[in-house]
Amino acid sequence: MNSKYPNYDPKIRDRFIRCFQDRGMLKWGGFYLSDHTRVIEKSAKYRAEKQSRYLKEQMNFHKISEVLFRAFSNEREVEIQLADENQEHGIAKTIVGFVEGYDRDGIVVANNFFSLDDIWRCELV
Repeated sequence: MNSKYPNYDPKIRDRFIRCFQDRGMLKWGGFYLSDHTRVIEKSAKYRAEKQSRYLKEQMNFHKISEVLFRAFSNEREVEIQLADENQEHGIAKTIVGFVEGYDRDGIVVANNFFSLDDIWRCELV
């Protein structure tokens, strides 16, 4: 017996714990945990990716044109880093793909059109 709770019986408490089933709480707790875990993993991945981005050394127009010509003529992939920043003031993602076409205003890489003036750096992959 407990002096604070004179009618307390540990056998009743143990029986209650063994017999009580709350399936709803278990079910919704599992949904919450999986959704919450997915959000945490996604935000951690985004932060790590954003921190790993940085501007490489800028290339001049002549070198950029040379690399793009080699990529187009040899059918090789190219990695392009744009000069502008995205909305969160982080460095823009690099675009990797084949040079699919060009004209006097720019090039098409991975179904995206880029002006040659917007390219900060490009490399063969």
